[in-house]
This record gives sequence, structure tokens and C-alpha cells, in this order.
Amino acid sequence: MNLQQLEYIVALDIHRNHAKAAEHCHVTQPTLSMMVKKLEDELDVRIFDKGQPLKPTPAGEMIVSRSRQILQDIKNLKEFIRNEKDSIEGEFRLGVIPTLAPYLLPRFLNGFLEKNPGTSFTVMELQTQEIIRLLKTNRLDIAILVTPIDDREIREVPVFYEPILLYTSEGLKYYQQDKVNLKSLTYDNLLMLEEGHCFRGQVENLCSAKGKKVHHQLNYQSGSFETLKAMVDNNYGYTLIPELSVNVKSKHVKHFMSPEPVREVSLAVHHGFVKEMLLSKLRDAILKSIPAHFKKNEKYVRVRWN
Repeated sequence: MNLQQLEYIVALDIHRNHAKAAEHCHVTQPTLSMMVKKLEDELDVRIFDKGQPLKPTPAGEMIVSRSRQILQDIKNLKEFIRNEKDSIEGEFRLGVIPTLAPYLLPRFLNGFLEKNPGTSFTVMELQTQEIIRLLKTNRLDIAILVTPIDDREIREVPVFYEPILLYTSEGLKYYQQDKVNLKSLTYDNLLMLEEGHCFRGQVENLCSAKGKKVHHQLNYQSGSFETLKAMVDNNYGYTLIPELSVNVKSKHVKHFMSPEPVREVSLAVHHGFVKEMLLSKLRDAILKSIPAHFKKNEKYVRVRWN
């Protein structure tokens, strides 16, 4: 059974003539007759009497009536989805990874909400794996996180490419360099975020071929960039850090030689999410709030977190 067959029997009931019903449905008469016959065989019931004038059987009248309702429900559903796609009003649950939330949200969120008073967000800072789990169980509506995720149930909408920079203490060789060669990185004196943060995975991927970890008196793992920067400011090694989280004019900040490493930041939703206009406006608001060079993925190398 399919919707086309339901449309055929409703058309037959309206026109009470196979030729006119077929013309109404833009198919040939043999095609319409064959599809109606297949439906009758599947249901094991005759829908229309063979006599003239053509009319539905008592069972056929109930089937035609239910078919009308089903087709109307489908029409209403399509209209609802069209309206939903064009609407951004409502209450939404927004998940943002901790390495983005304090640096990105203040740039655009208040302005976005002021322009769209019918839209509200409940914002949760969550690590990537938890965001994915909640998106897949419909406990989050939208997420802002680092991609690719590589999950078939999640739709990713790339927004920008944030450069990854080096933040170094004065006592290290990097402090005297204008730009740092990515190949020179080692685990020696490297401070990292704790396990669970996707940015830690990116740092490990960048340093993965640079030798074994060197054991020192201090093996420091933090939950925030602010703590890492404070440690570096007091001559505890160096760290890697995304550009939004730092003052790029600081002498502690060093860019990498081209191609610079970047992290891809995206909006993510479950594939069942239909608020296309909301995604579009959110993306536009974010793009207007960030440096222009984040918007192009040229002369950069995207670093995976997983």
C-alpha cells in the first residue's frame, strides 16, 4: 500500500470514471486500474463495484473515507513542516563544548536574542560525547562543537575554521620565534586539557609523531584554557590554544607556519531537526561575530579531534 494508491481510489470516488480519474492523477487509465486492483488484492476486499455507475462497496466507502483523512493528514504534515522550516520561534536546548562556550557565545548570543524575541535557549556546557548522546536521544536540539563527528545520525553544518595557536612561556625557545614550525612540537613542557575535551585530542594528533612523553616533576592537566594560560604566564611550559580564547597581540602567542592548524566549528543537529531558518540565522549571526580570516579554510590544515 502506498499514498499513490490512496490518491487513485479517492479520485475514482470523486469522478466515478476510470478515464477521468486517471486524467486527474496524470497517469494512464491502465496504470490507475492496475494499482487499484493491487490495493484490493493486498487488502483482500473489493473497493469498487464492477457495475455501472461506478461506486464504492460498503467496505470501499470506509476505505475511501479513511484514505481521504490520511491524505489530508499528510498534506497538513507537509504544511506544518514547511512552516516549521521558516520559523525560528520556540524554546530550544543548546549544547556547547566548554572550549567554545565562554569565548564564542558572548560574541553573538545576546544580539541574536534581541533580534529574535520569540526565540529562547537553554544553554548547557557539555563535552562532545555527551552532546552527541543527547542529540541522538532528542534531549538537545542544537549543538555548537568541533567536527567532524562522523555519526550518521547527526547532521553537521560547518560554520568557521578557528586557528590553533601556541601559547608559550618566556623561558622556552618558541618565545623568540616569529612563527613556529609545527614539526618542532614535542610533549616536553606541554600542558594539556584533561581527558574528555576534544581539543586535547587535537593537540595529541598534532604531537602524535613527536616522540614519547617526557616525564617531569609536573604533569599538569587542566579543565580550562584560563588555567593553562595562567600556568604558562608563570613559566610552566607551553600549551596549544584556539584563537578566540587568547589575545593574539600577546608576546606569549605564536602563530604556526603555513599551513596553520585549525579546528572546524559547526552547528550540529539530529537529522530529524526541521528548523532550517533557525540554523541559517544562527550560522549568519556567528559568522558576523568572528574574525574574517576564520571564514575561509585556505592555507590551513584541519585537525581532527577523534
